[in-house]
Amino acid sequence: MATVTDDFRHRTTLRARFRDIDAFGHVNNAVFSSYVEQARITYLLEVLRSDQPFARLPLILARIAIDFRSPIMFGEEVTVHSRVGRIGRTSFGMEHRMTAGPDERLAAEVSSVLVCFDYATGRPIPVPEEWRDRLSEYECRPLDAGARLATTGAVPA
Repeated sequence: MATVTDDFRHRTTLRARFRDIDAFGHVNNAVFSSYVEQARITYLLEVLRSDQPFARLPLILARIAIDFRSPIMFGEEVTVHSRVGRIGRTSFGMEHRMTAGPDERLAAEVSSVLVCFDYATGRPIPVPEEWRDRLSEYECRPLDAGARLATTGAVPA
């Protein structure tokens, strides 16, 4: 039987730390974003195979949306399943599914938009062709904005 994460090729595994827990005894909602950030960075470094430090990649996070599905408890293993859903002219959309615990229950669904950005001019720049090629190759499908996944609600940039 197929699961909700079968078409997410990239996985980053983390463990919920004591410092991630809030007064209600579960991982704080803001920490979900940190888990996704770690997965996003890991994905980009591995897939883009950049020879420059991550801090020098010309990217800026423009949007993130998190739908919380179930709590994550202290010590649970968390897996963030990641993919790029589409590439526009100056941006691309990423999607993540977070699963947690021994039952691998769905903890959150996350979408984000990253914009290629020239920090010197303060303006968006086109997604490099090399990135388009590497991302499409890794995802094994075309990623141009017209071919985006049906589950992505993002509008091409």
